[in-house]
Amino acid sequence: MNAPRENDPTELDRFKRDIDLVDYAQRQGYAIKKESRRGDWHHLVKDNEHVIVTRKGDHQVYLNTGDDRDAGSIIDFAKTRGDNGYGLSLGQVRQQLREYLDGAPAPARAYATPPDAARLSSLPVGDPAQEQAAAEERKTRLISEVLGVKKELTDRTYLHSRGLEDSTIDSPAFQGRIFTAQQNEHKNTAFPLYNEQGLASVEQKNEHYKSLLPLPKNGIWVSHPTEGKDTPVVRIVVSESAIDSLSHFQLKHGQDPRNTMYVATSGTPTEAQIALIQRVIDKQAPKEVVLANDRDAGGRQFNINYLNELQPARPFVPVGEQAAYKEATRPVEWHATSDKYHVSLKVTFQHDTAEQGGQQVQQLSERVARMNSTQENGSALAVEVQRSTDRATIVRLTVARADTAQLEVIAQELYRQREQLLPEPERQRESFLRVDYPLAKDFNQELAYTQQGLTAEQIRAEALREEQQRESERQQRLAETQRQQREQREQERQQAQAQLEASPAAQRERQEDDRQLTQAVVGAAVASAADVEARPFRSYQTEKEAAEHTAQFVHARDAGLVLLKEYINDNPPPTGRKVDEAELADNRDRASYAAAQASAAMEKTATWKIDELAPNTTGRAEAWKEVLDKSGYSMQTSEIRSTVDEQGIRRAEFDMTYRNDQPDIAIIHAIVTNTNERAAAGLEKFAGVSVAEAEADRAARQVAAEAAAIQPHNRDRSQDVAAKPAAEAQLERQATTPDATPGLTVPPAPAAPAQQSERVVATPILIYLNAMPMPDGTIPDRDTSTRPASYSLYEIRVDAENPNKAIIMPAAAAHPQLVSNPNFAVRPVYDLTASPQAGEAYLAVATPTQAERTPEGWKITERGQAGFSTEKPLEHSAGQERSTEPTRSEKEVASVSAQGSEKQVIIKVDEPAITPGERGQAEAVKAAIASSGAKAGDVQSTTDAEGIRHSEMKVFYRTDQPEIAKISHTLDAVAKQSGSQVIEHGGDRAERQQAAASVESGRPAAGTQLER
Repeated sequence: MNAPRENDPTELDRFKRDIDLVDYAQRQGYAIKKESRRGDWHHLVKDNEHVIVTRKGDHQVYLNTGDDRDAGSIIDFAKTRGDNGYGLSLGQVRQQLREYLDGAPAPARAYATPPDAARLSSLPVGDPAQEQAAAEERKTRLISEVLGVKKELTDRTYLHSRGLEDSTIDSPAFQGRIFTAQQNEHKNTAFPLYNEQGLASVEQKNEHYKSLLPLPKNGIWVSHPTEGKDTPVVRIVVSESAIDSLSHFQLKHGQDPRNTMYVATSGTPTEAQIALIQRVIDKQAPKEVVLANDRDAGGRQFNINYLNELQPARPFVPVGEQAAYKEATRPVEWHATSDKYHVSLKVTFQHDTAEQGGQQVQQLSERVARMNSTQENGSALAVEVQRSTDRATIVRLTVARADTAQLEVIAQELYRQREQLLPEPERQRESFLRVDYPLAKDFNQELAYTQQGLTAEQIRAEALREEQQRESERQQRLAETQRQQREQREQERQQAQAQLEASPAAQRERQEDDRQLTQAVVGAAVASAADVEARPFRSYQTEKEAAEHTAQFVHARDAGLVLLKEYINDNPPPTGRKVDEAELADNRDRASYAAAQASAAMEKTATWKIDELAPNTTGRAEAWKEVLDKSGYSMQTSEIRSTVDEQGIRRAEFDMTYRNDQPDIAIIHAIVTNTNERAAAGLEKFAGVSVAEAEADRAARQVAAEAAAIQPHNRDRSQDVAAKPAAEAQLERQATTPDATPGLTVPPAPAAPAQQSERVVATPILIYLNAMPMPDGTIPDRDTSTRPASYSLYEIRVDAENPNKAIIMPAAAAHPQLVSNPNFAVRPVYDLTASPQAGEAYLAVATPTQAERTPEGWKITERGQAGFSTEKPLEHSAGQERSTEPTRSEKEVASVSAQGSEKQVIIKVDEPAITPGERGQAEAVKAAIASSGAKAGDVQSTTDAEGIRHSEMKVFYRTDQPEIAKISHTLDAVAKQSGSQVIEHGGDRAERQQAAASVESGRPAAGTQLER
């Protein structure tokens, strides 16, 4: 591992100068969409985000075209996008960029030759005032080309086509705010945008035409007050376009003729425009601001941000020798952003303590859970805590664009919450900010429907129909685009594959692969062609035999599918000469080595094809893909591709990729084999399901499965998709451990000392609940911890004799929070028999809440009852004694524990290639493992084309070894070492660590092999 470095003051400058920002961005998933011929600028795209990279002096800078606040150097780029978009601290940025510089090859990209520094230094220094004057001259020239010398409105054709009447156009509010732009024979309607310096830009509109001058978008279209210039403004209406402002005036001003000023942003408001609107509010001091944006996801997003940014007129206060606006306190802030499919809301809570932050997050999570519980199609809002400190907590909420209205509800509640937290003098008037949505998509569309004589209900129905039509067209365009992209990628892939296969080197490589694969299969089947008696190999004679030797399937009630429970077991050797264990191990080692040389390191692909069973139905492919994704094994699945035939049957497929060198390849092989066999056998649940692959890939995978480290009989069963039936599990345990108590699985542990005559009650395992359960009683693992936190409200006390059962009790330090907020903190867990009265400071549990373990964590099965008390409840003593005579079951457990079992671990080490005779990291790991008392096999190594040495070794130990504690600590240390990976079953790891802890404490180990 790299030793920590001191922060060099010049290091950030070196990062800017030496790191290729385009290459760095490409490694983060960005693709080059366009670049200049000279290479002095690049257009990058990722997930509908567009970034422009250019040069500034001796380094590169970037700009996000969708957010003018997202710009800067490589430092800013890494800081805002690091940690999967959560952001990095400056120290984390330094560490990440150091690793990039240490490991990144020099980019091959050619850039335009930078100007000669000596020549530049000899030139006169630029005059900022002159540069500003040049920019102002360019702006004036562009505006003059559009508006001409005489600014006036001479053509009203476009305005009339939008339903605007002359009485509206001639209103005093809009005089001098609409012009005609004459360019050649074309006449467009022009709307000037202003800022504090005057005319900033011009927007032009006509039928099927819209254009904004290529100038900074730092101005807004603003009308005069409706009662004339210099009259006190009562209301300001903010909309997306000047046409919407005129339409709003024509529709509503006659009903409420208060003095109003109209503001428009010409589309998405920039940060500069929002600040400019606030300064208009400061100057005009209106009593009300109306947000009149479109009724769509974009308009709702703008309103969400306006709710956070806009405030009543700010006082101008002296600051030293100058003066500035006095900003209101903001204990809660939020900002909405969006991409093509989703809208996200970033919420920042400012607080004095971490406990306050936890309470605010819990309140927000509870509100979101209530909203999700009302959705017919399941949860819509997703909540994620991005960062939390003693002073601030950042939460991110995400929703599909179609459900943006739910984020707006959250923003309105945050707005009210912030007002309640502010001091009384700083609070806004309740009606200062008001949202006014049109009945149709926008106010101009509503105006058109109104002029057609439609009622309000008819307008809403027509708007809904058009919205559905637009969504359908958008989906069709998206599907067509995706189809074209797939065809283009497939065509490019085929062309590249054809070129690759045509090369002499590829032909030689295929011949060598075929030769090695043949040797691998033959070598695994027979020991020598000269043997009189053929030596059988451990494989299947037919695919049917493979299916017969696989274990049971169980039906998943929810998905309606058959999920794999038991996959494949080692088959006994065919009848004939007996094969001893040494011969069997030799065959397997040879097969593993030959297969690894041939194709194990290559990624293989199998295509799952799944047809629906009835017309106009969907879901089977998604359910099968979810089964594979959640299985916990190493294969990966692609996105689903589907078509619908003439009978309305949906035919879907997706790719499953895997590698033959993965330790769980035997289980992956069983999944594919069993699926095809059961489909061919005509089983109902497998109708229309098949897995297609190359025959060579199937044969290579079968050979690799023979030598795999993880076989179905010794895999980590905590990764099983479905739980084994209770009766079957009990029979299996009785068959494997006849002396054990039925239903109880324990790891081996040293026997208790003979002189020990008394024993202590087993202490329950404590797990701390750090968040409220979900509305259905589910407690995900991510909401629990093994150590108490200041915000832990409950303890999950796991039954020491049945680790799948637990009770939920109040945490010792949580009573004040529970009593102060019973509706939020108690009712999700307990049924209350009474409300807290004066002096009652403790939660008194009458019957505890019961919970049981699930694959995702825990779930409440029976709610307990609780009230409140003035006396502190008694805590259960961990050392409470009971009968000194061991029970029969405890004797049986001790007997099983004393036997122990042998475990196997695979350790992989990646490191730079070493010279012959040199001792590398893999050898050092082997020596450390051997010195701990475990048995380490030989180190098998290969070196790839990039000079990285990949090593692997097998480690064996027993849980009843006297050195088990040292072995366990050594394996944990190796797992934490950079470049090393310890592969073992989750149950074996827990058993090992428990056995080590038992030896160190001198007591028998409690059962830790938990079957969820």
